[in-house]
Amino acid sequence: MTIQIKNILIWQKSGKLRNLELYPNSVNVITGESGKGKSSILHIIDYCLLSSKADGISKHNIDEKSSWYGLRLQTRNGDITIARPAYHIGETTEGYFSDQGLIPEIPYNNMKVDTLKKVLDKSFGLDGELKVPYGGRTIKAGSKVSFRSFLSYCYQDQNALVAPGYLYNKPEDLKTIERIERTFRMALGVVDSEGAIITERLEKLKRNRLSLEQRSEVMQNKQLHFQEDVEQLEQEAISLGLLDKPSEYIKDTLSSLKSIAESNIEEFSKADIQLKDLESKQLELNRKLQQFKRFNEDFSKYQSLLKESDDSILPIKYILDRYRETLPGTNTSTLLLALEEQLSAVKDSWKTRKKSPLYVDVNSKAKALQKELDDLKAKISKLKSTNKSLSSPKDIYRYQGKLSVKVELFSERSIPIDYKEKLSEIDKKIEDLSGHVQNIESKREFVMGKLNRYINLHLSRLKLKGYENSQAVFLEKERAINLVLNEGEAIEKMIDIGSASNYLYLHLSYFMALHKVARENSVPWLAHFLVFDQVSTPYTLENEDDIASLDLALREINMYVEKMKDKGGIQVILMEHIHEAHWLNLKLSNFKLVDRELVDDYGLIN
Repeated sequence: MTIQIKNILIWQKSGKLRNLELYPNSVNVITGESGKGKSSILHIIDYCLLSSKADGISKHNIDEKSSWYGLRLQTRNGDITIARPAYHIGETTEGYFSDQGLIPEIPYNNMKVDTLKKVLDKSFGLDGELKVPYGGRTIKAGSKVSFRSFLSYCYQDQNALVAPGYLYNKPEDLKTIERIERTFRMALGVVDSEGAIITERLEKLKRNRLSLEQRSEVMQNKQLHFQEDVEQLEQEAISLGLLDKPSEYIKDTLSSLKSIAESNIEEFSKADIQLKDLESKQLELNRKLQQFKRFNEDFSKYQSLLKESDDSILPIKYILDRYRETLPGTNTSTLLLALEEQLSAVKDSWKTRKKSPLYVDVNSKAKALQKELDDLKAKISKLKSTNKSLSSPKDIYRYQGKLSVKVELFSERSIPIDYKEKLSEIDKKIEDLSGHVQNIESKREFVMGKLNRYINLHLSRLKLKGYENSQAVFLEKERAINLVLNEGEAIEKMIDIGSASNYLYLHLSYFMALHKVARENSVPWLAHFLVFDQVSTPYTLENEDDIASLDLALREINMYVEKMKDKGGIQVILMEHIHEAHWLNLKLSNFKLVDRELVDDYGLIN
């Protein structure tokens, strides 16, 4: 037997303990007049089971007169007792817990609420491996499932019990609705711990795949722009003489650009500096050659003068050869001989001008300089052809500044990723898990068929007025029950069925069927109790038809409790206005009066 409630406890400020002792596997009726605090009982139960709020507990008639609330629970491992301070005391992070099921005279804080939640998770059969398969606005995917996630299948307050548009309590609470959506199949036993883990992994893989597909699409759109941006930076680097040629692979290009951005400008202006050095040397060589040229020109003029002097010697030579005939008997021969020697020396100098050491040295150096100049011109020409557009340091600095801003964006991490391989890996994992999930889906179809069959079995006795021959179909996504009319010719939505009595029958049939299916599937984490607040709500109890309709509901609940005894048992707690004599007259053997009727001066708080 899993969790049922043995005692509802209220420690009153007066010092008295209100102890409502409940019966296992029975219909526990807490009945009496209006205003006695009956409707607060459902919310006291929920508050003691660690609800963060105490909505529904009368603050004036109940909470202000109480100091503690408590429950004594029967679990598979024995009785336990939980108690929490009254809500008006303020928010507390601690409570009372006894693993022996002891009921203290006055409770005291001995356990953190967070720790108590873990203890109750184990008591409800949760091992920590059961996780939410997919997240929502209030629930994170992959978070552990709490025992509180299954309490929505155990409660029906007065409003929910006859609601036309919803089946569960708190339809306005998004967190409650998300819990129901994500634990419904767990509550029915469609998935166990392993199935829940597989489903969670599959849902996560599908989310990851969708995310990768979206990112892949974005990357494909950006691929061209990215490639063009990188290539443009590369071409600019080449035009500035910072790179020799484009790289074949984009990773190599990015690596080169990163090096340019992080290096000193001198590393990239060597060619420019080398060219300037060569051109400077070229100017110096040209200057020296010009000097040698001027020297040769001047020397040539000098030699020309010498040649002219040689021509002037001819008359002197003629006189020397014939001076005895020309000037006989004179003593001029000595003077002429001296002149002849000087003029001969001049003549010899002109004739041997090209053998002059000075002349030979200048021409040799001139030839060497010319060769050096020719080699220099070849180097300059080659350097200019290799670097078509050598830039100034200013241009390179400007480019480096721009590149530094972009280099992080255009790093190797920014290279558009090819998601094909990753998508292929995810598809393989999805395929592997899908086989298991297909089995889960097959089981779901079977279980949902069983749930609808049991709902309709209850409705075969709880006839819906105006829809006696209809078939009910539960819709998981909408969390509603529609009716199929005339063998499928028409569908009547739940909200359009009408009649509070019809809605009561639908709600009772659904929750009783759900617990029966869960029991047959050995679901450990669904408590073995149902709390219904005032089944008699749709009826006046003065009209015979109303009484007959109520009696049908009471008999159905009594029969249900009896049949569930073979499946581990179920405890039903009814808050009612009917007198004990009413169910005694109907011979409802499983109905038990809790304490005594709350009438006159006797209420939940005395």
